Amino acid sequence: MEQEPVLTSEGMKTLREKLEYLETTRRREVSEQMKKAVDHGDLSENAEYDEARAAYMKLEKEISETASLIARATVVEDHDISTEVVGVGSLVEVEDIENGGVTQEFRLVGPTESDPGSGKISHQCPIGKSLMESKLGDVVSVETPRGTKRYKVVSISK
Repeated sequence: MEQEPVLTSEGMKTLREKLEYLETTRRREVSEQMKKAVDHGDLSENAEYDEARAAYMKLEKEISETASLIARATVVEDHDISTEVVGVGSLVEVEDIENGGVTQEFRLVGPTESDPGSGKISHQCPIGKSLMESKLGDVVSVETPRGTKRYKVVSISK
């Protein structure tokens, strides 16, 4: 059974903005592309029409998936984020015990919002799973391809 998606309030806002864009601006662009293709005549041998139709079908699928995600998602509101225990939405600073005390900061988010390059990691990834429910001062172990890493929770904030 598929898990219910989890989003931060920021993630939900971003998804709603994406849906708005897809349903208005992008849908209008694809419709114009199809109209131009139809204006070129015979649809049976019109590669431009086939391309526009494929773009339309892809767009409608993306709209449907985004709307479904919004409808099914559980939103973690800012006021629900604890500074005592790590959970979805928490901003966690950890100290890499094996790497000379180098610190890193992670925001735990649902898989849909995950963007490791900007410090947003899924609560379902190995580091995220290890950090979930930890408290200030806890040391967590994470299994990585290069072996076990240990992190100490230095701070938890919203």
